Amino acid sequence: MTNDVQVQVLGVGAITKAGFGAAFAGSLPSVIETGGDTKHAALVPDSGDARLKRMKKWSRSSQLACLAVHEALSGQPEPDPVRTAIVIGADYTNLEAILAMDAEAKRYGVNGTNPALFPETVLNVIGGHLSSYFHIAGVNVTISSGPHTGLKALGYAADLLRLGLAEQAIVCTVHLLPPPPFGHRTLPCAYERESVAALLLGPADADTEAGIALRSEAAPETEQRRPLAATAASEVPLAIVSAVHRIRQESCGEAMIATSDESGNDVRITLLPHADGGWR
Repeated sequence: MTNDVQVQVLGVGAITKAGFGAAFAGSLPSVIETGGDTKHAALVPDSGDARLKRMKKWSRSSQLACLAVHEALSGQPEPDPVRTAIVIGADYTNLEAILAMDAEAKRYGVNGTNPALFPETVLNVIGGHLSSYFHIAGVNVTISSGPHTGLKALGYAADLLRLGLAEQAIVCTVHLLPPPPFGHRTLPCAYERESVAALLLGPADADTEAGIALRSEAAPETEQRRPLAATAASEVPLAIVSAVHRIRQESCGEAMIATSDESGNDVRITLLPHADGGWR
């Protein structure tokens, strides 16, 4: 793995219960904050969005992902179809479709189920829909790693850029709560709230004025023993969206996100409003 390619954030998008758009990435209610009512903590696509007409047969997770990615790509040059990668982070996004298909099979028989439901039962369907919608034919990967899904998706995309396997990478993490009868307590779930985060990443030298550089590093050994104000690894992309929005709106210099990797090591991600950084 080479480290001579630096990574920067070119575009961001988010959807939370607080609203549609990166401005709402930092404020969203959890299941706990809604009295344990997962229905009122759940995200629903914006019914007034005309783009949904092209997605009416898609699952809720695919619709939400597409809207968030659309925001991240807004104002950016059209990506190279072959040299742009899509990296999805998702764990339970196919459960709603699986339950719907099961219900139809019980009601109409196996041969009577709606064939349009089947693609949505596959976890990587989100990446397929995004590829078709945005005309992107590059690397398309879905990461599903429980509490570390968000951080791993981000790292995978950075590796693609560093190795020259992509010129840009779209990262989209879709965190949906397990639906009834599973419930957010029945299945292991690293988050208490639904959210969608989208990032457009590119090498820092692609356009040094347009983006915010990422630098990832292990916390110094002297800091390993004391707790950091940590962000859950699953929500790192959403935290980056929030930090980028804040830097752009407030010109606040830089931001630091503390989290832990799969081995329990403390990791710091620094966002700099210039090209002095890299993911390593």
